Amino acid sequence: MNELIVNFLIWALIVVSLTSIWLYLSKKFGDEEKKKALIPAVIVILTMGYIMGWAVSKENLATAFATLIVGALIIQLYYSSLRRKGYVLEDERTLRIEEISARRTLQVFIITLAFIVIYLSVAQQRNPALRDAFILAEVLLAAVMLLHMAFRAYYSRVM
Repeated sequence: MNELIVNFLIWALIVVSLTSIWLYLSKKFGDEEKKKALIPAVIVILTMGYIMGWAVSKENLATAFATLIVGALIIQLYYSSLRRKGYVLEDERTLRIEEISARRTLQVFIITLAFIVIYLSVAQQRNPALRDAFILAEVLLAAVMLLHMAFRAYYSRVM
């Protein structure tokens, strides 16, 4: 019981600290109203992290997945209500930024994964225990590349 209270107090301290920092930065850099509107979503995400961490530590997979699903639904409903109230959560500029950052993330991920595959291909010959990691990295690299090509083909037809 004491552990639960301590963990809750730590969680509350983190939430209050991040909210205070968020409010301070939003006042300092402008766009205060938009940042204030996103605070409940941040609190939901922090709560999800807390509950999922607890569920994983107790080896309760069902609770962890349920938390993920319920949290995602709550955030989606909250964002929908903000849109109905007239908040502009994304515009052309933010969408373009998202596209560029997603593309760069994918590029960095694929290149990093390729280096890992190359390293593991050599290292697994000296240490056979790395064979499973090598196979996993290879499959992951191939899956990401195939998924990228599939989306590219799909969107070239749709757009």
